[in-house]
Amino acid sequence: MISGEQIMELQGKKIRVWMRRSIGYTIPMIFLVLFCLYPLLLIMKFGVVNDEGQFTFRYLIDLVTDRIYLKVIGFTFTQALISAVITLVLALPGAYLLSRYKFPGRSMIMAASTVPFVLPSLVLAVGFLGIFGAQGTINNFIVDINGSLGTTLPPVDILYTKKVIILAHIFFNFPIALRILYSRFGTMDTSLENAARSMGAGRIRTFFTVTLPQMRYSLLSSFSLVFTFCLLSLGVILVIGGLNHTLEVEVMSLFKGLKVHHGGALVIVESIIVLLATLVYIWSSSKEGSRADVALGEGVSKWSGRRPTSITTILIVIYILVVFLVIFAPLTSVGMESLVSETSGSGLTLEWYEQVISTQNDPTISISPLGAIINSLLFGSLTMILSVPLSIITAHMLHGSKFKRKWILDLLLLFPIGASSVALGYGLVKAYSGSPYHLTGTWYIVVLVHSVIAYPLGARAVYSSLRSIPPNLIKASRSMGAGPIESYFKVKLPLMMPGILVAAVFAFAISIGELGATLMVSKEAFMTMPVFLYRMIEGGGRHFGAMNAFAVILMGITFLSFLAIEMIKRIFMKWGVNN
Repeated sequence: MISGEQIMELQGKKIRVWMRRSIGYTIPMIFLVLFCLYPLLLIMKFGVVNDEGQFTFRYLIDLVTDRIYLKVIGFTFTQALISAVITLVLALPGAYLLSRYKFPGRSMIMAASTVPFVLPSLVLAVGFLGIFGAQGTINNFIVDINGSLGTTLPPVDILYTKKVIILAHIFFNFPIALRILYSRFGTMDTSLENAARSMGAGRIRTFFTVTLPQMRYSLLSSFSLVFTFCLLSLGVILVIGGLNHTLEVEVMSLFKGLKVHHGGALVIVESIIVLLATLVYIWSSSKEGSRADVALGEGVSKWSGRRPTSITTILIVIYILVVFLVIFAPLTSVGMESLVSETSGSGLTLEWYEQVISTQNDPTISISPLGAIINSLLFGSLTMILSVPLSIITAHMLHGSKFKRKWILDLLLLFPIGASSVALGYGLVKAYSGSPYHLTGTWYIVVLVHSVIAYPLGARAVYSSLRSIPPNLIKASRSMGAGPIESYFKVKLPLMMPGILVAAVFAFAISIGELGATLMVSKEAFMTMPVFLYRMIEGGGRHFGAMNAFAVILMGITFLSFLAIEMIKRIFMKWGVNN
């Protein structure tokens, strides 16, 4: 029989736990509202309010009646749709082969396929300039062929066209689709496949009638995510897209031209499309555990895989060659161009790297290349310091929430990832440019916008570690006399550490590669590496070698950051097995 005093004590304990959680959960929500939701809603407000402050649909009506805006909206949607479909078509066979067959180099292919995902978009754009440009690798090769064989092969002219945009988006988003589909293939129950095979169905018929239907939610999840990333693309379009404006590019152009009302209206349209895609992602990824943890690479196959047949071996070899060609051709181009002398045009040189690490300012930019590198490293470190605590708190909020409509929390957490980075940056400037804030032009507005974009991904990495902790371990520590705080720091926190370290690396790397929002909020003195590289490209490529050398350094810093994720994962997996 429980006494009244015990009941009061239990109720008091529940109230204290509720208060601690409420206070803790309030911190990331306040941060999200102040530095993401409020700036974006402020920008959207311009789309439905005129200069006199009156509500109006005029600017939204302009979007659906003006041929130019309709063309931008239509092209953005179409290219995202086509890019997402082709990406899935290419990733599906690779995910199947990697999850079902055992062959040398399988883990290396998975690691290599991650490369495009970890790179800033401008690095890829520079690589495409080196391959498909008028003096690029392909056209130089065609000139040599024509000269030696007397042929008249036409030059490849896809740069600044819609084709090159789709090709670039496939390159970037292929790893995301591959990992999500690989995750599902690797954790799928194969009993139905075995039953179909035992009843006489061949491999092809089994795949299309049994295996593929089980992949429907993962396919939809992959599609919605890739579609969203293609829709919000900016860096690639700015550099190699030519006159083919997407919504993000058009929004930036309108804001820079002070046409804030039509810019706000476009942000509303873009946000509605992204919202629908995000809801599809949340719904589909909640089915059959299909959500992929890109950060930690969850969903590794349950089995080591069977030995491939001779035909399957040929398919695997062809697929490997295609993947390596697609992934490494642009990156190899960047590396080679950074070592070619401008004067001789042949031979290897480090002159461009010497120029990049110098302290002399570029004639058209009021900061040196080395200054931009130092800024990026500093902002990346500060972003890591700010976003990691937010990621931890948010992960606990997701893990401990008993909210029946948990998809709303998911949506809020995904909101910064799916938001227009250009609108977010411009919204922060508009929201906090007056008294008493004066954030515009400061270094901390750069850190704030980077943290807003970075911490949701970090939260998912921590959440993944948190939900993998066996509840029995926590209960055992409490039963042995450890208090809540001691149990947390001695048991729970060490087990969460892989996710926390991954969140830290994610924050650093995302800060290093962020372009759209940084373009809108930073001034010359606080220019980061992507912004500096974009300014070099904008200058017409006067020193193409220096541009490539700078891209190599940016690529190297970003890749080393994500290489740390794999090292962290391996170290902690080994620690967990051996201890």
